[in-house]
Amino acid sequence: MGLNYKIIIRNVKYPRIEITPLGEIKVIVSPNMDPTEFIKQKEKWITSKLKEISDLRAQFAHFSTKFLFNGEFYSMIKGEEFYVNTNFKAISLKEGDLKQLKIWLKTKLKQELDFKVRLFASLLGVKYRKIYIRFQKTKWASCSAKGNLSFNLALMALPEYLRDYIILHELVHLKVAKHNKRFWETIQVYHPEYKKAEAELRKYWLLLEWNEIWKKLREIK
Repeated sequence: MGLNYKIIIRNVKYPRIEITPLGEIKVIVSPNMDPTEFIKQKEKWITSKLKEISDLRAQFAHFSTKFLFNGEFYSMIKGEEFYVNTNFKAISLKEGDLKQLKIWLKTKLKQELDFKVRLFASLLGVKYRKIYIRFQKTKWASCSAKGNLSFNLALMALPEYLRDYIILHELVHLKVAKHNKRFWETIQVYHPEYKKAEAELRKYWLLLEWNEIWKKLREIK
């Protein structure tokens, strides 16, 4: 087939394929399943996704050392003090200290979430408990069974309209827990172009995984 992939055996109901931002292929199957036929069926899809990742990486390769913020790339400057200039798309860091940037991002996201989560919850007629902000490895956000909402600090890399979609998405989980037909029908009522938003989120996730500054921010305690 010409594809290099890793077989992962898990107790899963349905087989699935995951492709990492580096183009690594993971085939997840149950212990009693032969993955060969499944991989063969998905070969065109895998090839298509690998090309999509490769093309996107080539397109944005020269932006990997710039900071992705609000859907745009900002230049990083060592300056006398910390400031963010949205007109010139530049961020000045005192002595290059990224911790200042992380604190600022968390403050900005908290302010936005405090207002919008309350507003959107009122529109949806749902109640939530607490809001948490932290780096998450595999998700933009999550909603617990207790009604607590966790948001990835990396949301600040996204354009505001995509952050709005993620807030809506998590609050709808307070109505419908699983990603079933009813869930997506509810999403569509409030966000008719949700499929486009989901596709954009996949693109931004890849850009974040390749971005050197966001990688460093994740390491800061």
